[in-house]
Amino acid sequence: MAHQLSNPMIEEVSGLFSALGDPSRLKILRTLLDSKGPLSQGAVAEAAGLSQANASKHLACLVRVGLVAREPEGNAVYFTPIMPLVGELCDLVCGHVSDRARVIYKALK
Repeated sequence: MAHQLSNPMIEEVSGLFSALGDPSRLKILRTLLDSKGPLSQGAVAEAAGLSQANASKHLACLVRVGLVAREPEGNAVYFTPIMPLVGELCDLVCGHVSDRARVIYKALK
């Protein structure tokens, strides 16, 4: 690791990875990354195939760990991914998953 991690920093990193360990939150991040701009909670819920209550709970978690920004605008609230962190993180992990799948597929031939 490039940085020496104190115990409080390890707790923060653990919270971030824990947030990424839920399929619903990953669907929300994908939805936000694919959008052309900020999305309302309702739009996030619909695009991610989640109920409003479920989306609200998961968005709150993503905001709390610093992966998503919450932007009030009048009576509405809009959400955006924290960039470039979220995009780079997703690219890194998805690249690893793709590489692993290719290795497994080759081994099955």
